[in-house]
Amino acid sequence: MAFRVIEGGLAANGWVNGDNAAQVDVAQVRREGARRLRDSGYDRLEARRRITGIAVPRSVDHFRMQIEFVVGALSRLDPIPADFRNDCYWPILDNA
Repeated sequence: MAFRVIEGGLAANGWVNGDNAAQVDVAQVRREGARRLRDSGYDRLEARRRITGIAVPRSVDHFRMQIEFVVGALSRLDPIPADFRNDCYWPILDNA
């Protein structure tokens, strides 16, 4: 009896014979952190702070610190989890 991996199974995620074929590097984690900061509007608020002197809201600045912490923590893992983009690893900006 022969087994084969069906399309969309573990092979689609880079797993081959139980090993992760797609290695994650620190640059990918940094890019994900930068993307999440950019999506939060932090860049715009930081530019506004530099130009006008109006402070970045505390919640957004705290979110930036949390993102930087996660980037550092994930970068120190060996190996870095293949699903590092999963929201379970990253903070959520609470605009309440």
